[in-house]
Amino acid sequence: MRLVAAVLIIVAAGLGGLVGYSWSRNPELGAVEHASAVGFTLANPMSTRAWRGLACPHRSIITNLSVQALGPALCGTDTDGGAATRAERFRVQGPTSCWALYEMLSRQNAERFAGVLAGREAAGPAVAELCEKARRLITG
Repeated sequence: MRLVAAVLIIVAAGLGGLVGYSWSRNPELGAVEHASAVGFTLANPMSTRAWRGLACPHRSIITNLSVQALGPALCGTDTDGGAATRAERFRVQGPTSCWALYEMLSRQNAERFAGVLAGREAAGPAVAELCEKARRLITG
């Protein structure tokens, strides 16, 4: 029983440390975003991009850019509001952790909405919410 308790304490301390690290890199984000980032990283433990993405100091900006970039394909907007160009600047000039996060989020969104993008599925509430956010970000 002591071994189980010790393991649980170590796991809880490790998770707390990861959330704390994420929080120190992005203090303006809420706890849900930090937990989501840690959860995604732990769900993909062999992905170096997921671990590097956890260290991105501009997570909220990168998250918004990935949503905007998906706007034309998923929501039918005329433009992405320059999101792809701004994201490309992170690849060239910014921290590599932020470019890794952008690629990871873009791939995750493409996989998540693959059926809708291909026209095999109807758009649901998640698509409507994402499109509303994309439109707000694109129009400023």
